[in-house]
Amino acid sequence: MVKLYLKQALVGTPVERFVRGLRWAAQAPQRHRHPELWDLYLEERRTKVALAALLKPGSDCVDVGAHIGTMLAEICRLAPDGTHRAFEPVPAKARWLRKKYPGVEVIQAATSDRAGTARFYDDLDRPGFSGLQKPVETTTLRTYDVDVVVLDDQLADAERIDFLKIDVEGAELPSLQGADRLLKAHKPTILFECGTDVQLQRFGYKRSDLFAFLVERGYDVYSIVDFVFGREPMTTESFDKAGTYPYPGFNYLALPVGTEVRRLL
Repeated sequence: MVKLYLKQALVGTPVERFVRGLRWAAQAPQRHRHPELWDLYLEERRTKVALAALLKPGSDCVDVGAHIGTMLAEICRLAPDGTHRAFEPVPAKARWLRKKYPGVEVIQAATSDRAGTARFYDDLDRPGFSGLQKPVETTTLRTYDVDVVVLDDQLADAERIDFLKIDVEGAELPSLQGADRLLKAHKPTILFECGTDVQLQRFGYKRSDLFAFLVERGYDVYSIVDFVFGREPMTTESFDKAGTYPYPGFNYLALPVGTEVRRLL
């Protein structure tokens, strides 16, 4: 936990950028061995390019699964005049976020399609993989109960929601199902993670189910690489294929149908 605390303290600082540069250099041999994963390696950098194009200074944003605030730092930097909310179920992380981002409303809870409590699996070896289902790979876990909320209820008072980021380790579809009214009313741009079908089966759905849910609500879906290069939206087939090796990435953008997409790189 000390290591994670120090890591979150560096988020959004020049030191963090320096550390990321060192990590990029150290991973050069791996990139050389697996050139087929080039889009995956560049996903983080390209996501920042996409965010810079999508967010305005006054954009109102929601960060679901805020973790240690990496995305929240970008949101606050790019949309300093917006109203922002963050959801994070791990008590220590929620405390850190409140202290570091006093202008953000931090809700200490997980999200799903129904409110209540649930068992949370805190992955001590890989904190970013913590969630409402036991990780696929064996690891050191700490389990405890957390509050679970429905986004439609928590954000019912929002006058506007421009951007919704959701990264909840497989619980993306139930969380979005709990935001159905929100999506219809505000039509926010959505940045979401989607793993493989093997990972998602723990929650009882497949990649195609998540894709269909978004399309049925008037969204086009893009991989990060397709968005920054101004390509056409994904189809069910291409979205399913993206969940197999070699992965183009694990994060995607859902934009309301009709949104103009232009090349950024």
